[in-house]
Amino acid sequence: MMNTKIIAKVVVLISLGLFLGSRLLNGTLSYYIHPRFNNLTALTAVGFILVGIVYARQNLSATSQEDSHHHDHDDHDSHHHSHDLSWWGVAILLLPALLGVLVQPKPLGANALVNRNINIDSLTSAKSPESNQLDAIATSSERNILDWLYQFQRSGDLSQLNGENVHVIGFVYRDERFDSEQFMVSRFIVSCCVADAAPAGLIVQWPETAELKADEWVEVEGTLQMGKFNDLEIPLLIADSVTLIDAPNHPYLYQ
Repeated sequence: MMNTKIIAKVVVLISLGLFLGSRLLNGTLSYYIHPRFNNLTALTAVGFILVGIVYARQNLSATSQEDSHHHDHDDHDSHHHSHDLSWWGVAILLLPALLGVLVQPKPLGANALVNRNINIDSLTSAKSPESNQLDAIATSSERNILDWLYQFQRSGDLSQLNGENVHVIGFVYRDERFDSEQFMVSRFIVSCCVADAAPAGLIVQWPETAELKADEWVEVEGTLQMGKFNDLEIPLLIADSVTLIDAPNHPYLYQ
C-alpha cells in the first residue's frame, strides 16, 4: 500500500490537472491568459493527470514488489526518503489549486484603472495594426473600442471623425476628472496575460451618467464629436443611448 506522502503527491498532481481543466471549460481561464494558449493549457491539464496516474501505478507496483521480496525495511526507507518530496513541497504544489478554488475568478475592472492617465496616447498602449488590417476594420459593420482607438491613431485630423456612428460595449469607469455627464466606456486589451493588460476606452457624454455605477457593463450608441475632457481636446462619444447589459463571456479584447 502506498504511504500517505505518495498519495498526497498523486492527489496534488491530479488536482492541478482538474483545476486547469475546469477553468478552461467554464471560460474563466480567459480572465488571466490569452485564449490562444487554451490548447497548451489543455495539454498541461491532461499531462498533470496522466503523470499523477502513472506515478500512482509505479508506486503501487514498487510497493507490491518490495512486499513480495521482503526487502530490508531500513534500506528501503533510506532509499525512498532520499528522493522524496517534503510536505512543504507538496503544499507548494497544491497552493495554486487551493487559491483557484478559494478566490472567485473575476476579470479586471474599474479598480485597475484608478490613477491612470487618460488621453489619446494613454487610453491604449496597443500597437496599431498594419494599414491593410486597418482597412479591413474600416469596412466592418461593427468596430469595438480598440478598433476606434486604432482609427484615432491612424487619423491625421481627429476632427474628421466628427459625426461617425459608434456602437460599442464596455464597463463604466469614472473618477474626479470626469464632469457630471461624462464616463469612460472601457475594456482591457490583453496580448499574453493580465500582467500586460492595457486599458482602452472612449469618453462618453451622457446626461444620465450619475445613474451609472462603476463596473456596470453598458452598450453605448452615438456619434463622435471633438470635445473637452479634463482640459484635453479629444473625440467624445455623444451617446444617443446607454443600455445596461450583462458582462460578456470574454470581457477583454485581444491582440
